[in-house]
Amino acid sequence: MKVIKTVLTLVLCIGWIFITNYKFEPINSIGPLLTYKTGLLSIPLPENEIKEIHSNKHKPKVYIDDIGIPHIYGKKNNDVAFGMGYMHAKDRYFQMEMITRTVLGEMSEVFSEETVSSDSFWTPYEFDRKSKELLEDYKKNAPEFYEYLLAYSEGVNEYLLHNKNTDPLYKIFGETPRDWKPEYSLLVTWYMSWSLTYFDQHVGLNEVLTSLSDEERDYFYPLHPKGLKTILPSNDSIKTRKKKKYLESVATTNIEENTNPLGFHTGIGSNNWVVNAIKTKNGKSILANDPHLFLTLPEAFYEVHMVSGSLAVYGFSIPGVPVIVSGHNNQVSWGITNGEWDLVDRYQLKVKNDSLYFYEDNWVPFDKKQYTIRVKGKKDKLINHKTTLHGKVIQENNKEYYAQYWYASDKSYSVKSMFEMMQSKNWDDFTSSLKDYGYPPQNFIYTDKNDNIGVVCAGKLPNRDQNYMGELLDGTQKSQMRNAIDTLWYTQNPSNNFLFSGNQQPIQNNTYFGYHGLKDDYRVERINSLLHEKNDWGIDEIQKMQSDEVDLSFFEFKELLDIYGVDNKYQELVNGLMDWNGDMKADNNQALIYELLRRGIEKEAKKFAKKYLKVNRSPSFKYFTKYLKDKEYVIANATPKNEILNKVLHSVDSILNHHHGKEWKKETYKNISTLKINNISFIPGLGVKIEDVGGNTNTINMNTKYHHPVFRAIYEMNKEEIKAYTVLAGGQSGKINSNHYKDQLELWRKGKYKQSQFVNTPDELKNIKNIIKFN
Repeated sequence: MKVIKTVLTLVLCIGWIFITNYKFEPINSIGPLLTYKTGLLSIPLPENEIKEIHSNKHKPKVYIDDIGIPHIYGKKNNDVAFGMGYMHAKDRYFQMEMITRTVLGEMSEVFSEETVSSDSFWTPYEFDRKSKELLEDYKKNAPEFYEYLLAYSEGVNEYLLHNKNTDPLYKIFGETPRDWKPEYSLLVTWYMSWSLTYFDQHVGLNEVLTSLSDEERDYFYPLHPKGLKTILPSNDSIKTRKKKKYLESVATTNIEENTNPLGFHTGIGSNNWVVNAIKTKNGKSILANDPHLFLTLPEAFYEVHMVSGSLAVYGFSIPGVPVIVSGHNNQVSWGITNGEWDLVDRYQLKVKNDSLYFYEDNWVPFDKKQYTIRVKGKKDKLINHKTTLHGKVIQENNKEYYAQYWYASDKSYSVKSMFEMMQSKNWDDFTSSLKDYGYPPQNFIYTDKNDNIGVVCAGKLPNRDQNYMGELLDGTQKSQMRNAIDTLWYTQNPSNNFLFSGNQQPIQNNTYFGYHGLKDDYRVERINSLLHEKNDWGIDEIQKMQSDEVDLSFFEFKELLDIYGVDNKYQELVNGLMDWNGDMKADNNQALIYELLRRGIEKEAKKFAKKYLKVNRSPSFKYFTKYLKDKEYVIANATPKNEILNKVLHSVDSILNHHHGKEWKKETYKNISTLKINNISFIPGLGVKIEDVGGNTNTINMNTKYHHPVFRAIYEMNKEEIKAYTVLAGGQSGKINSNHYKDQLELWRKGKYKQSQFVNTPDELKNIKNIIKFN
């Protein structure tokens, strides 16, 4: 027995030595992480203190409240830019560096082979070169903004100079922060454009456009459906401001799209709306905004308050960029949603020997370029990059060749536009500031202290052929010089006294913006109906609306039950739905049943498209249920519509009985609506699981596998002051050892808010825990 114990102890010791010294790429070995002097225990915890720092140039004062929000005061704009850079670095530098490394194609220097595919995607775009060129352009043509960027960069590096050992994630990966460069702030535009515009559905859409009859196409896949709720109301004055056209340069790469899990997903969506004084109970216009993005800890936005001699602004910034993208100053407020414009062209290629493509009656060789990817702990990877005159080369299914052109890969003046936007004093300032806004296209909602409301749909739209509908282009034909229409679509003070956007199309005409007509618009319809029906809005009601979880698609499904009736064996399944209001609450049994039914309909729509329409793209829930309800229109030889409904009911009944037996009536929607929020590094154990959440892809309070509201904000306007009510989905800090890593998460889950502090002097601030003075 003694020998066995000795051997077991020896084995455990050897195992411990091996485990603590073996390096689990890409993270550091466990041993060094556990030491007191050099490991995670060596990282200082944040303290409540007054800190004075010597600075020769910029001298802001930063007051940090009990929720981690910095209130930055300075004499000049560059002072507060410096302070903002310092605070972004203090709370989110790992996130900032990962974003810049992503866009530069340098992630593998930290994450080893795990991110080679991502670097292979980004490197050929040469955004390092483009960002430097753009910075030089600002230096020459926008010196005030250039100096502002420099001040921000100096603030970032001031923090890094004395705080290399403050983020556990650097320790875990065995890295130290690298210095920040001013042009890095411009890289975020491309990162967000990739997340919000880099989607390519042209192959599937081309199949729909070419394989189906006109009748089938217009019935199941209407690109321009009647009655589409647009952002700009059709019965009001719509203005267009045309600007000069900017030539777009070709940007290319050689890997397939969507290789990164943080890329664009079709379930993405955001909300903003504004009601004027006529629609509110106290005569004050109210603006609301809740963007929906891929949610991690930390999330994409950072709350900040800045006051200088000529600037007083509060709202949400993106770490790495010294502007407020959604918020208010002392005169106006604004919010954003993604435009979802189609910024990709795809060309069908005719290729020979994997080296030549047919172009204007000739076989032309691919242009080729080689790039080097540096990989941590491994040999460098060489990638061979092919392009044509149309764009990057994509090969799919080992046989089909395409060329792809992404308009948003060119230089964009969006950061400068938002710098000017956050200083706007009125509607004219606001629209003028966005005249040079490029990518990603956004819908900017607006209100001011004089009760003016408006919306601007800003961005560059590809200048395509008038009859273009999203199909594949012919890669054998002459390549046209690519350009984009630099145009603003906007309206002000509509007759219905409200405006909103939920990622729908700006206007209804023959202009091709993208695939807006092909997707479900229940969220848009819900926002529109609520804003239209109610005329006494207050802050409480707006807050409830942002957390609204009614899925209007249910009422269309319910019509199916009325039309075809229900087999007796499924009657118990649907009994609870007869008087249900479609509210997808987490603690609701009907919500669980309906979500399974809705997904069942979508599954049948996919089968229907492949088997009977002979296309891979499924019609949306809306257009498939329209077909199921339609007694006149039938696809020849297709499964009878009542049988499709019964198949869905049978499937859901089987699922519930298989997993829950006779107790299925006691189960609730939270069983399948559970939300898991990962740390940005995706290291297990650093994320959070939230079970008590409702909503789905169709609700205002969106809940999908990937996307959720990353913040909620409400701004109430009047002559004396602007009141803001906000909450982040997580916390201000990206450091796992910080009290502010996820301290707002419970408020966010419950649909609660904190009231902001927007005051002119620091003496008026409350609940200040830290003060940083630069002298």
